[in-house]
Amino acid sequence: MSMPGDVRVAAPFLDAEAVAAILAERQRALAPLEAADRRARTPVLSWTLGDELYATPLTDLAEVATIPRVTAVPGAPAALLGLIAWRGAVLNLFDPARALRIASPAEAGRVMLVLRHPAPRVALQVSAVTGAATIVDSGTAGGDATTRFVEADDGQRLAVVDTALLIQRLLARTVQEG
Repeated sequence: MSMPGDVRVAAPFLDAEAVAAILAERQRALAPLEAADRRARTPVLSWTLGDELYATPLTDLAEVATIPRVTAVPGAPAALLGLIAWRGAVLNLFDPARALRIASPAEAGRVMLVLRHPAPRVALQVSAVTGAATIVDSGTAGGDATTRFVEADDGQRLAVVDTALLIQRLLARTVQEG
């Protein structure tokens, strides 16, 4: 007797026990996918610093653009590359490699990520923007860790930057507000 909603499988070459085993295996194989679908997903923008691949949550970004003319600031911290005029505001352009504690790329990037940070306004000079991805957000970052490694939906391994901590490290000294 079958119940409403039951699925009848017709496999004349298999007995009922073999069909049940195949269906149970398929259910186990699909279970992790169903569990993953319930976890929070975060869209990110992936970018590079030299050969290193990073990502920033889209919610932390205001804009991505080509870097305009940069005005150097005498006596500024090494991470501050200079100031730029952008859409009626002054932005502090930083080399994120300093805060990430890696070597700065040999060749200066031509792309900037304008971060959502009210004052002072902050932009990061990156080598290149590589694309957008979606990650499963575990919500766990290791205390003092500026980055955490995650896997994107496409299987790519990304170092997601904790933007708030990165800005905190970059702003260790007073910079231009505008």
